Amino acid sequence: MAEQSLVLAPLPWQREQWSLVQSLLERERLAHGLLLHGTAGVGKGQLARLLALRLLCESPRHGLPCGECHACSMFAAGSHPDFFLASAAYGTSEDDDDGKSRKGRKTATTSRQIRIDCIRDLIHFSHQAAHQGGRRVAIIEPAEWLNRNAQNALLKTLEEPGAGLFIILVSHEPSRLLATTRSRCQALLCPTPERLDALEWLRHHVAVDRAESALAFCHGAPLKALAAVHDDLDLLHREVMLTLEACRQDEVTYLFAAEQLARHDAAMVFDWWYGLLHRLCCARPAAALLHFTDQLLEARRKALGTANPNTRLLLESLLIDWAQLPA
Repeated sequence: MAEQSLVLAPLPWQREQWSLVQSLLERERLAHGLLLHGTAGVGKGQLARLLALRLLCESPRHGLPCGECHACSMFAAGSHPDFFLASAAYGTSEDDDDGKSRKGRKTATTSRQIRIDCIRDLIHFSHQAAHQGGRRVAIIEPAEWLNRNAQNALLKTLEEPGAGLFIILVSHEPSRLLATTRSRCQALLCPTPERLDALEWLRHHVAVDRAESALAFCHGAPLKALAAVHDDLDLLHREVMLTLEACRQDEVTYLFAAEQLARHDAAMVFDWWYGLLHRLCCARPAAALLHFTDQLLEARRKALGTANPNTRLLLESLLIDWAQLPA
């Protein structure tokens, strides 16, 4: 497991959820299977790691991990023997507890799946005694990437986790989990923060002039907005939107617009274009917009399919019709 920064306090908009978790923990009512769910980018992963560290910390202070004990140091170094992280990257050399590539593990993964091999290792982990004599914690993130076989393998461990074992599932789309998986977990919603609360936090991390536009671009999810600014995706999104608007207003030709859009990742362009269409349809529904939405989704399917189509031609065809849509 790779090194990770310590999370020592809840995000401002998660204080209520943290208070609830703390109360359950103090009364020994916290479920051994916990499902944190909500929109991507609101900090569910941070909350999961804060709880994991709190459960493992040797000297918690005021209900929060101390950040200084041996357990906290091992957690930060990615070497705590009583912590298990299940993700799609599990099995790469940097994810191994001992920092070495293990025999039989894949060295890389490109699929959006958490496979059964990972869950078998988690089950093995669940049967071991705690090395530090306390609790053991596993995080599965994002849980909806568990394939069906992996979820079925996990059910018995969720139902009978063993003393001192806590399994925290982090999910952006809990509806994709099997009903049998969800029913074995205590669900906790992590809501999207109020816009002003998110902006206040985001302005401490990025330039003020980019905070508001990035937050709007990321639909109010502050951590997603922060990552977007760090990767300059907010500026790229603005460039794509300006190109589409210029083509629609006949300020540039469809050929020029297609050339500009073809420079970027096709999936990203189609997704952002779809988001723009969604906003337009919500503001002023029109049959032409709905019809064009179908065209866009079909073009996206072709562009991301296995037939390897000419994306530039797909963009040109779409932009010709896009320029003719009613203003």
